[in-house]
Amino acid sequence: MTIQNAARNQPIDVLVKNRRGEYVLKATVMPKKGISAFTIVSPEYHLEATTRMTPKEALEQNLDLPVVQQGEIMTIERLVREFGPYIGWSQKVTEQGRVKKDFQTRKKEMVEDKKTHKKKIKETIEHHYKVVDTQKPTTVAFNVLGSRLNYPKTTEISELKFREIAGELKVEVAALKAVAATESSGAPFCQNGLPKIRYERHYFFRAIQDESHWEDRNLSNMINLFPQFPDLCLPKAGGYSIGKKKEGDGGWGHEDGDVMYQYERLTRAADLNLPASIMACSWGVFQVMGFFYYRMGYSSPMELANKAMIGVDEQFEIFVAYMTKVSVGALSALQKKNWEKFARNYNGAGYPLVYPARMEKYYNEFK
Repeated sequence: MTIQNAARNQPIDVLVKNRRGEYVLKATVMPKKGISAFTIVSPEYHLEATTRMTPKEALEQNLDLPVVQQGEIMTIERLVREFGPYIGWSQKVTEQGRVKKDFQTRKKEMVEDKKTHKKKIKETIEHHYKVVDTQKPTTVAFNVLGSRLNYPKTTEISELKFREIAGELKVEVAALKAVAATESSGAPFCQNGLPKIRYERHYFFRAIQDESHWEDRNLSNMINLFPQFPDLCLPKAGGYSIGKKKEGDGGWGHEDGDVMYQYERLTRAADLNLPASIMACSWGVFQVMGFFYYRMGYSSPMELANKAMIGVDEQFEIFVAYMTKVSVGALSALQKKNWEKFARNYNGAGYPLVYPARMEKYYNEFK
């Protein structure tokens, strides 16, 4: 922390923002000289770190954090409204390094060799372990929210479910599994229980236009209503990691880190336009675009998102609705195992070039 233009013998209060957004007094310093810059190095408080609180302080600070009860299913409205402000909020805690160190004691004694009966010196080493302070602090980041944000009814995809939906769509089970593996590595949810998503800024740009222009192919004549947020709203695809924290700084586990950054983008976009932010995301194990909710038969983007929150079965329902009502071309390609045509119909002309090869690879593994 650096304070500029500190005056000699004038007390300076150091205030720290707590989890409720309130500033509390942490220290008072008194510069001995008039200087242009004054740096405070405190062993108690670190930038974006937290101090050890008393039980009373911990209780007071945690009261304002939203909590998901065991078995509770999240809704997109509640996620954005109550949890949104905290999704991108991580705390860094610095603790002194403590390690178990081996203090060895060497002992020498005279012994007799059993074979030669000659005397010789035998050296033994005794190991004594003590916990010592290395004076090298370790800093770790953690998200202030709980480790579970949703309790879906079903999280695992059964073989029976794959066979059921494959039969309904008249595709091979291996082909259906290949879609799931390519789109989400076959994982419908994060470890914290939220559905896997990916935020697409060009779909947000499209969704905030007048409904009559939603499916226009040419976006160049449309006005960007939020040019100050190019990572959230732009007619060009991309920007998936703009502003993303470095690995480990977000406070989420490695498995959830990338997806939770997409949720951070979603909640920021929701402050601009909630329905459009949901339409801008692909949802669940098959990464179905929320943009087409109305063609799939859902009354609102929120209904689709909340379906994806409930469980795997509901995510399959979304996929079936998309394939049979929105992208029959993708369905036909999947039935014929034409991976390139499927990639183009399912993801658009800008699909990743490696997509068809991955589909074929997974299909061969599953068949």
